[in-house]
Amino acid sequence: KLFEVIKVERPSKKVLEDLKEISSATAWGVLYNMGISSTFMKGIMPLNNGAKMVGPAQTLHYLPMREDKKYTPEWFRTSAPFQLANEIQKGDIVVVDAGVYMGYGGMGDIMITGYYVKGAGGMVFDGSIRDSPYVKTLKMPIFARGVQPSITPHVMPVVANVMIQCGGVLVVPGDVLIGDDDGVVVIPKELVEEVAKRGLEREKIEMYARKLLEAGRPLSEAYPPKPEWLTKPPI
Repeated sequence: KLFEVIKVERPSKKVLEDLKEISSATAWGVLYNMGISSTFMKGIMPLNNGAKMVGPAQTLHYLPMREDKKYTPEWFRTSAPFQLANEIQKGDIVVVDAGVYMGYGGMGDIMITGYYVKGAGGMVFDGSIRDSPYVKTLKMPIFARGVQPSITPHVMPVVANVMIQCGGVLVVPGDVLIGDDDGVVVIPKELVEEVAKRGLEREKIEMYARKLLEAGRPLSEAYPPKPEWLTKPPI
């Protein structure tokens, strides 16, 4: 069988709620300090400003089309995107390596809406999407390289929930993604609890730094933030 969908393990709701309080910049900084530097997806930005996305990754991988493998509509309905849609749970993030064929839309409004109504918490495309005027109305964060009106005749979806690249970084099914106006950061699934803990601490001390500046303190007193502020607030 060509298309198989591996089931992913999801982190606890508590960890996901904690991660929602952390920016992509904070997540990247925490991971960098832990020795994990290749986590930021290059060139992939939100379709709408103000997007906030946190959830476990379910992946979809495209490969180049070949004439003898060209699919029919009947065959396509049994393919990886449809099988993946059956596995989606509320809050999951669909991550698509669309072969980076700029100039073609890798997925349009109907397929995207199919994931939306299943409860997907967001979608990320290494490639373009189409039908963006409608897609922008969905209350679901969408991240992509861009938008295009045309379809993608050169690639086809071949498998779901395998390791893929997206924006130049590795995404393993079950990894947690944080997306906002800065872009998307991948948190390895084995590190999500530690990143959540350290990230919340980082957000807290940076809040104190901003409060010091707003109170008129000099920049040299507020930055860089100090870890001891967690137990001894400066203001």
